[in-house]
Amino acid sequence: MKQNKKTSGILGGLLLLLVGIGLLWWNEGRTVKNQSGINEARKNYTQIKSNKIDSKYDGKLVATNGNLDLSEAPELKDEEFGITVKAAKLERYVEMYQWEEHCRTNDNNIKKCSYKKVWEDRIIDSSHFDKPDHNNPEIMPYESETYTANNAKLGKYTLPAELLVKLSTNKTKNEDDLKNEYNKNNVSLKVSGKYLTNNTEEAQIGDIRISFKYSDAKKASVLAVQNDDSFKQYTAKKGKVIYTIKEGTYTGEEILMQMTKQNKFYKWLWRIIGTLIVMASIGSLFDPIQKLANFIPIIRNIVSIGISLVSFVVGLAISLLVIAIAWFRYRPILSIILIVIIIGLFVFLKMKKPTNSEPTANSKTKE
Repeated sequence: MKQNKKTSGILGGLLLLLVGIGLLWWNEGRTVKNQSGINEARKNYTQIKSNKIDSKYDGKLVATNGNLDLSEAPELKDEEFGITVKAAKLERYVEMYQWEEHCRTNDNNIKKCSYKKVWEDRIIDSSHFDKPDHNNPEIMPYESETYTANNAKLGKYTLPAELLVKLSTNKTKNEDDLKNEYNKNNVSLKVSGKYLTNNTEEAQIGDIRISFKYSDAKKASVLAVQNDDSFKQYTAKKGKVIYTIKEGTYTGEEILMQMTKQNKFYKWLWRIIGTLIVMASIGSLFDPIQKLANFIPIIRNIVSIGISLVSFVVGLAISLLVIAIAWFRYRPILSIILIVIIIGLFVFLKMKKPTNSEPTANSKTKE
């Protein structure tokens, strides 16, 4: 039994290692693909005005901005809850109060689980919980929904639903609005902009909390392909999709700069996460040694520090190696240039290495 647990620990470490390596590899490919698409869009887009439509830009990537006009768009309405708003986008966000389980195995291989109550927008499956009396409902009585305006315009252009759905919802329907509009008797108002399905002061497992948010954008900016009097997505050569709307007034270059910053942020975020996973996997491979050392108090801490150091160094080395190989796969020209530079540096250092100009003992003897 102990041997099986040791084996499973090592297998878990190997699996974690593969996950970390896969994440690092995927991230490098994702970063290159996205930046390549952004650079391609930068070369191909045309900045145009939104107050007139020029057919010569049909099928071409354009950037434009202007006033968001909803004068011809009907109010958005959540029929189930009777919530209405004059906006480009309305969201119903549904959460359920549920049990969440956290389990861990201690040094004696004893499993211990703790439970806490949380609001989640998805069902937490409790069928595998260690404690059978901590049960969550199996279905959500209401689902989250998104509504977008018909006939919303940006200047002379009609904005399609798949573009409007990308707008951020920065406003919440306030308590007075909800009291006036809400028409269901089986749900009571508990928090500003929120609903619960029972009338007690404290939330119970299975309670539903619903919030309604909307966009009150007055101006917007778009980077997409002109499609008659509307827009459609642009797909770059490496597959990156450019199809963006932002609240406010921005040029195409400003939108692309924000996309570049976001791409760099996620590049480093996933690099750090992937590297930490690889380091953790190396530590898991040494777990049997750590458990053996736990029986000897004198060396327990020394072994623990040693394993942590090895995990850090080896994990970092593996991560850098994966990133380097991924660079060679996704950025071959840049990788070759870097290799040539590194080789050149080594050759330069070797050529500059000082030589021993003093005569040797043998040469003196010969003289």
